[in-house]
Amino acid sequence: MKKYLAIFMCIMIALMVLVSCNNAENKEEVSFVATVLEINDSSLLVEPVEGSDELRSADKISVSTANAKILDSQDNEITIGDIVVGDKVEIVYDGVIAESYPAQIHKCYKVKVLE
Repeated sequence: MKKYLAIFMCIMIALMVLVSCNNAENKEEVSFVATVLEINDSSLLVEPVEGSDELRSADKISVSTANAKILDSQDNEITIGDIVVGDKVEIVYDGVIAESYPAQIHKCYKVKVLE
């Protein structure tokens, strides 16, 4: 009986590890489209577009761009100074939004200016 219980427990632990790894992979890169409201040296204040899940979290999000790749609509690297208030951008981040006001994204991987 103990042998079957031990085998059952090993299978359950293996399944839990696989499920947790799968969830971690899903959260590595999440993206949304937003309108730029304000530009700072290493961050953007954005408003998610209608219908995005992020808009349900907050109407304004401060996005740290310190470690982000910033691209124009043709995927050329640009600087944060090339972004203009009112631009539509795609934000790619780790899926974590800090609940404050404005909300904050600390791990942004990419900001792409859309046409």
